[in-house]
Amino acid sequence: MTRAPDKDTERTTLGELIHQRSADLTPSERKVARALFATNMMAGFDTVAELAQRTQVSGPTVVRFATKLGFAGYPEFQKALRQDLAARIDSPLRMYERRRAKTGPKDVVEQAHQTFVRSLDATFANLPRAEIEAVVELLADPRRPIWTTGGRSSQTCATALFSDLFQFRPNCRLIAYDGAQRNDSLLDMGRRDVLIVFDFRRYQKDTVNFAHKAAKRGVTIVLVTDPWLSPIADIADHVLTASVEAPSPYDSLVAALAVAETLLAALVVRMGTSIRRRIEVLEDLRTGSTWSEQEDDGGTS
Repeated sequence: MTRAPDKDTERTTLGELIHQRSADLTPSERKVARALFATNMMAGFDTVAELAQRTQVSGPTVVRFATKLGFAGYPEFQKALRQDLAARIDSPLRMYERRRAKTGPKDVVEQAHQTFVRSLDATFANLPRAEIEAVVELLADPRRPIWTTGGRSSQTCATALFSDLFQFRPNCRLIAYDGAQRNDSLLDMGRRDVLIVFDFRRYQKDTVNFAHKAAKRGVTIVLVTDPWLSPIADIADHVLTASVEAPSPYDSLVAALAVAETLLAALVVRMGTSIRRRIEVLEDLRTGSTWSEQEDDGGTS
């Protein structure tokens, strides 16, 4: 398998590749995949024997895992892993020179335009239609409470999704990205609940821990993450990836918001007129007269 040089998100990452090929893996090979995600991919730097021992599988199983992903062997798999990890841990400081605009102010707009178009194209090219359909089915079921949350930056995406989702269906709640509310919300979560969590590099430890706690309570986890995949992918029921390529040193959430908007658009189609009726009620509540606007009944204030 020939892999292009690492240029942000222009190619399929190792995490995406494992996720895409998961249906082709044997149960033993899936143990290797789970070990990689559980260790933030660091287990991939073990030798074949070490990784086999870690996952309680045979050495040939580890090698077959690498070849099923399209690599000539385990060394080539590790070479790709080194490329991915360099991008996985990128920070604004590390990306400053690489992403700093090399053109004049007038050309920055065109550069941004091209970058965002490329990012959206990469995102939708790698967006599994079956995963979208499965997530929409969850969102369309009013018996399943929906919770959304994110990290310091990605909470923006969770908030945007919630702000429309609650208008479409009942039983939706937004969880703050920090503070006691996160752990407190677990009290009301169970096997019917669905948690949609946004987590992007450099993955927020408390977000990862919260998702793991929710999974232990039987909550269905939907993860929206970057192409390198948050460690939450290890326990997520559904994973949707979005490119974070940006014209600035900071990763972009444009594509992640596009994924959220796509879920909402698909939900409108799936739920039909029931959404319209709920929005009509909401609009009436918002525009109806208030106590202060009503005619005085003759009493004194």
